[in-house]
Amino acid sequence: MMTTKYHTLLAGVLLLAAACSKDKTDVRAGNEPDYASMDKSTVRLVTFNQWDVKVNGQKLSNWYQVPDNVTVPNLPYPTRYFPDGKLSGTWFLPQQFLDSKGQATVEIGSPQGTSQPDYILDSFLVQDNYDQPSDYYLNTSADEHDGKYSVSRVPRTTALPSNPANIRIRLVNLCTSQGNGGGNTLSLAYANGGPVSAATSGIANHSFSDYVELPYGTYQFKVLIDGTGLQIPGKPPALTGTTAMDNFSLGGTQVYYSPVQTFQPGGVYTVAVGLTYGAYQYGEYPLSPNCFTVVTDIAPAANLTYGRLQVVNAAVPEGEGLGVNIDGGNTSTIAYGKAGAYKTLITGTHTLKITDATGKTLAEQTIALKGGDNLTAWAYPAAGGSVAVTVVSNNMGGVRVNGGNPDGSDGANNLYDPLHFRMLVQTRFLNLCPDLPEVTFTGANGTLFKNDLFTTATAAQHLQAGQQVSPIGVPYPYVDLGAVTGGIVQAYRSQPGVLPGDRLTDVPALTTLDFVQMPPAYFLNGNYGAEPGVYTVALIGRKKDAQHPRMIVIKHNQ
Repeated sequence: MMTTKYHTLLAGVLLLAAACSKDKTDVRAGNEPDYASMDKSTVRLVTFNQWDVKVNGQKLSNWYQVPDNVTVPNLPYPTRYFPDGKLSGTWFLPQQFLDSKGQATVEIGSPQGTSQPDYILDSFLVQDNYDQPSDYYLNTSADEHDGKYSVSRVPRTTALPSNPANIRIRLVNLCTSQGNGGGNTLSLAYANGGPVSAATSGIANHSFSDYVELPYGTYQFKVLIDGTGLQIPGKPPALTGTTAMDNFSLGGTQVYYSPVQTFQPGGVYTVAVGLTYGAYQYGEYPLSPNCFTVVTDIAPAANLTYGRLQVVNAAVPEGEGLGVNIDGGNTSTIAYGKAGAYKTLITGTHTLKITDATGKTLAEQTIALKGGDNLTAWAYPAAGGSVAVTVVSNNMGGVRVNGGNPDGSDGANNLYDPLHFRMLVQTRFLNLCPDLPEVTFTGANGTLFKNDLFTTATAAQHLQAGQQVSPIGVPYPYVDLGAVTGGIVQAYRSQPGVLPGDRLTDVPALTTLDFVQMPPAYFLNGNYGAEPGVYTVALIGRKKDAQHPRMIVIKHNQ
């Protein structure tokens, strides 16, 4: 009896063990873990192009071979490691490939355009280190060997910004001699060409700067080639299908693609410059300039804590200046027709006080600020001679809601961000002249702006003094002026049922140059185009007696 029970128990244990063993090794199709569920190492691969990958001899990408001179659809052919089939952008190596020393051998290559199915471009050893994580930038080494470049290893930080409302950012210069900028030092600049910091200026080839802290916000960083008056273009998210085919400039101008991006508080970023292949198809590389891309080193949490507020003086004329006081703090002065610096505030209600040069209060308003808000408070003259304030929420992402339900429940929200792709000159219009009840803004010769996915004609028509367009009637209150051909803006006195109306001949028209902040030296032979960005064009001033209004352009991203 005892023996029978023992054998029965033993058989049960063995069956259980076999079942457990089977579960652990069950890697039948459909049961394999995907990349999202794998534990990641600190080793990150970064590329400006697209590659096939092997690790320790195992193929991880699809290695799909395109026959020479054969056009096939660009299908993704996904693998469990690469949803798009191949490595592009950034990729963390799963821990499962590391040996006892924390090392692994990585090979990259591409069979496209070659009869060799396993064309290996480079092979290198990577090292996992949680105290000092590293990025391995593919095809970026300083030296070329038989037309090939190897990998560059760059350490990355684990430190967050000291101020939680800030970001950290640096410049990595991995220019190769094959592209533009090779051998020169590079500097990180704002959209207007001003240097970000001495620490991110003059960075030698194949070196990197320290991280610097900046207030969070929407930036359009530029990378300048020191001493040349030239820029390094940004890498468009999709090289084919863009107009940036002349060395990534637009329409033969010296306006290059540069992404407009909101850098959220607590985020850590690298602006990396390296070689990218333009508009390639099956092994043909007509363009190979050095371009820059923004890499997120530490992803920020959702911004529920901070918002940004700036004030524009459209009320107090030249020579006097407008005083701005927020929550009883220090008072700053803003010149007429200019915007003050953005101020980062904690979410909640804040008291904005507008004063004149003597400190006399002209207007006071309570402003409710939510996480991620980007607000501009416009101070302008009311009809009775007092000062009024209108607060405008700026759309810094270019996202348009197409559906009838703003919460997206009808599935029609459009999350495509044109500022990262089409280089829009995204412009809102305001009429802040109390003597003109209605104003319509047009292009050259009174041409009305058109409707399109990211441009709304009515956003520039029948604008009443001091009022924004209705968010119900005009949910996307912007006009795309065009990054090359745009910039011409005229103002008309309009009335209900009449468009555009009578031209305000005493209001000078805006030109493309009004939408350019980079110094003239960066536009060879004066061949410039309007810079992409988020703008407001406002008609300010009075139209009475000898006074004439004028249009101003405020750019909301730096």
